[in-house]
Amino acid sequence: MNFKYLLFFLLSILIVLSKEILVFNEEILVLFAFGIFIFLVYNFAGNLISLELDARSVKIEEEFGFYKHMQQKTLSHLISYHKKQILLSEEVKSIFSITKKDIDVVTFNCSQLFLKFLINGIDDKLKKIVSIEVKFNSLLQDRISSELYSFLILRYTKSNDKKASIMLLKNSIHFLSKVK
Repeated sequence: MNFKYLLFFLLSILIVLSKEILVFNEEILVLFAFGIFIFLVYNFAGNLISLELDARSVKIEEEFGFYKHMQQKTLSHLISYHKKQILLSEEVKSIFSITKKDIDVVTFNCSQLFLKFLINGIDDKLKKIVSIEVKFNSLLQDRISSELYSFLILRYTKSNDKKASIMLLKNSIHFLSKVK
């Protein structure tokens, strides 16, 4: 069938040339050569070029498939990494909350221990102050009583009536011994 077209094309060219409608120059010769080249390539090398283009398209399709597979694999790795990162951040948050609670408990216990320590320290100091005050009061009372005793003895010994002064002295000593 292609041969019929070629024969028709050649006859029509011969008719055009014989009537001198078309004159040969360089441009026309290049056009004919190009037309013959295209015809020969289409008829004799068309299958070979088609097979080569099909093989190349299959190779390009395989490369696209490979890169698509790599892209899907990369995306799945990124998704799993993101999930792991979310789980890790949740775990860090839970550890942080647990640690915060532990720190609150430790802080509360330390404050309670500090208060107890402070109260015990204050109690010890108050007890020391009270014992010192009791000793001081006792010493003061002993000193006052001895001074009073000395004063009374001195006072009653100078008086003229010895019997009345001894009786007054005994009553005073008896009264002072009851007051202690």
